[in-house]
Order: sequence, then C-alpha cells, then structure tokens
Amino acid sequence: MLAIQRNGSMKRYRSVLSLMLAAIAVFLVSCGGAPAAKGPLYSPTQLAQIQKYSVDVENLRARMLDIPPLVQQGQWTDVQSYIHGPLGELRTKMSNLARMLEPKQARPAALATAKAVFGHLNQIDEATITNDSRKAFLNYNEALKDFDAFLNLIPSGEDG
Repeated sequence: MLAIQRNGSMKRYRSVLSLMLAAIAVFLVSCGGAPAAKGPLYSPTQLAQIQKYSVDVENLRARMLDIPPLVQQGQWTDVQSYIHGPLGELRTKMSNLARMLEPKQARPAALATAKAVFGHLNQIDEATITNDSRKAFLNYNEALKDFDAFLNLIPSGEDG
C-alpha cells in the first residue's frame, strides 16, 4: 500500500511540476514581446546637412583625378601644391562629415577610413620629395579605394 501511495504522489508531483514549468514558459514568452520599433537614424534636417557635406567631399574626390597626369609628367612641385592647395580642405570636410554619421557603427568606420585617405595623401606628398612615381601611384590608388569606401558609408536620402 505504501508503494501505491508513493507512485500516486509522485504522479501528482510530476504533473504539478509540469504545470508549473509550462506556466513559467508561457510567462517568459509573453514577457519577451516584440522588439521596440526604431525610428529613422537621421532626421530630414540631418540628412540634408549630410548630403550637403557629401557633395563637397565628392567634388574633392573628383579633383584627385588631376594628380596622375602631374605625377606622369614629373611635375612634383605641382603635385605637392595640389595636395596642400585644392585638396587641403579634404581632411576637415571628411572629418566633419564623419562626425555627422550614426555614432555606433558608421562614425568610427568613416573616421578610420578618412584617416587612411589622409595617410595615403601624406605618402604621395613624401613621394614628391624623392620623385618616386611608383610610391605616388600606389598611394593614389589606395587613397581612391579608401575614399570610395568612405563615400559608401554616407547615407542616401532614403536611408533616414
């Protein structure tokens, strides 16, 4: 008789335990809920300002295309003047644009990529001192790659 009571109470204990686990599972699932809806990353005003700076930076990127002919012709003083003249504001404009971007992902990547562009421009500048066209072209190509990577981080008007 004792064995029968023990089996009966074990069955009740298991069923109560199963019922409690089911209740806890239902409670946890119901509390999870849907993730909160996120608003746009950028306001229309921010996007307009980003686009304005972006156009300026893209224009400076287009001006970089003037460097290879100067290097090919060995006009090192002109290359140097070009880097410090028309492209002299590139660092400021790229940094300002990068600081407008979303802070968690886009901003650090944009700042790092902008820094890489500046590094390549510095290397081109160094190449003008030694008349090293190979070094100048290598860094020019790398600068363009980094520049394009930077521009790819900039949101379009629809990314808001």
